[in-house]
Amino acid sequence: MSEQNDIIEIGEIKISDDVVITMAGIATSNVKGVYSAQSEGLGNLFSKNSIKKGIKVEINNDTVTLDININVEYGLNIAEISKEVQASVKNEIESMTDLTVSAVNVNVINIILEKDKQ
Repeated sequence: MSEQNDIIEIGEIKISDDVVITMAGIATSNVKGVYSAQSEGLGNLFSKNSIKKGIKVEINNDTVTLDININVEYGLNIAEISKEVQASVKNEIESMTDLTVSAVNVNVINIILEKDKQ
């Protein structure tokens, strides 16, 4: 007997904006040199609860557009880190959902100095 690998759709699947934002936040925080994805002050800079702050998502017909605010460690190449964030977020969302990421707009809002990390 052969195994059938077809998936039968029996209803609609909806993925919450919050789920996509959480995935984007995790993917962003895994990039070396990115200390947060938030737009608030340094007080909450290293808080794990800030993972969803500073991320906006728009989902239209299975297509996702994201705006992500990040803080970057001083001395690192901002363009390279931003491209790595874009690739990481796109890969994470597309591999875990049937959504297509059309844009990941990265806004670098702050540079983190060594003294601020202590």
